[in-house]
Amino acid sequence: MPSMMSWKRLRALYFAHSTRFDPTRLSPFSLSCFTGDLMRVRQYVEVGLPLDLARTETPFNCGYITLIVLGAQRLLEALHNLQHSEVLRFLISRGLPIDVEDIVGIIALGHAITSSVMKLDLARILVEARAGVNYRNRYGEVAIFGAFQKGHIDAIDLVMKFGADLEIPEADGVTPMAFFLSCGAQVTAAVRRSLKKRQGQEAPRMDKRCDGRGKNDVALKNCGRCKVARYCSAECQRAAWVVHKKHCEPFSASSTITLKPFYDEGGKLIPMAVVTYQKYGYGKPAYQVPESHWRAAHIPSGLSSESKQLIVKVQTPFDFARAAPCDGTGKLLIYTKKRDFVCYIRREENVSAYDRLLEIVKAQGIQGAKAYFAAELRSKDELVVKVSEVLAEQPF
Repeated sequence: MPSMMSWKRLRALYFAHSTRFDPTRLSPFSLSCFTGDLMRVRQYVEVGLPLDLARTETPFNCGYITLIVLGAQRLLEALHNLQHSEVLRFLISRGLPIDVEDIVGIIALGHAITSSVMKLDLARILVEARAGVNYRNRYGEVAIFGAFQKGHIDAIDLVMKFGADLEIPEADGVTPMAFFLSCGAQVTAAVRRSLKKRQGQEAPRMDKRCDGRGKNDVALKNCGRCKVARYCSAECQRAAWVVHKKHCEPFSASSTITLKPFYDEGGKLIPMAVVTYQKYGYGKPAYQVPESHWRAAHIPSGLSSESKQLIVKVQTPFDFARAAPCDGTGKLLIYTKKRDFVCYIRREENVSAYDRLLEIVKAQGIQGAKAYFAAELRSKDELVVKVSEVLAEQPF
């Protein structure tokens, strides 16, 4: 097995030369696959010319199925009449091999979901044609590793649905199960949501959908009592009440704690996604990190006239060297997805409430470091957190 330096050199060489990929050196049939030219592809296949669909081309040993994906990623649809999806379906129907390795063992599915230009439509066609979601490349990696690194949430959802195994180690012994937690909140939420679904488990706010009719394409309003369940209409909520009332726990003295926020006006946060991607050399996340995510303090507008219902993340101080929560009683960071509310909780101002919240996060949170809750900000100095119900992991 090559040394670690050999793996690094192989990656570097592969990347450097792949950026200079020249499609004009392809054979006519391969070029038709690369450009998504369905008419020409059909002509080549249907005229009965000798055609080995298992053949590879270029020094990268690209199969036709990989060339379809690479072309879809490199060509602008606005400038071409591209039909890569149609070409892929047609050739699969004619016996095109699915899991053809290139020179570093990456198959078409790997290219589709690990590139900066992710092609979900092609990936879906591939997995439906039984592409190997657990196929390992020369580095021992399954494709979901790359999806984690790029933050491709839809791709993660897709391969998890089709049986991605998170316990397959790469060449250095690291498994996807051990790795995904280091890839930011969006990746963590996507993986944990999929794992819960596999196990038949439900958690509050696991999906963004109506708790009555399951709709996910409409505006939703919170249940006025528990502030957790969501419905698409008042009629829907009334119809669902027979079932929901058994679990609807309102904000009360027994279900909540009251905290006094501290606002570090001069502070600055570094989003976890940025930390992760810089630490591991992934470049930038596939999604844009807004400027608001860098602020360490923010009070919502309009708070003087009414309280604000929130979903908040409570995060303990974290030791990145140990990959574990810090010992002691440092400040707890609390914020919303949009960062329209950001504050710290200091123990000296909230002794009993702080201790209870920290205990719940350590016992029920992700790695004992963070957890999500429904909350109500009644004033800038009064935050009520519903600790009786820990929510499913949220994508922030």
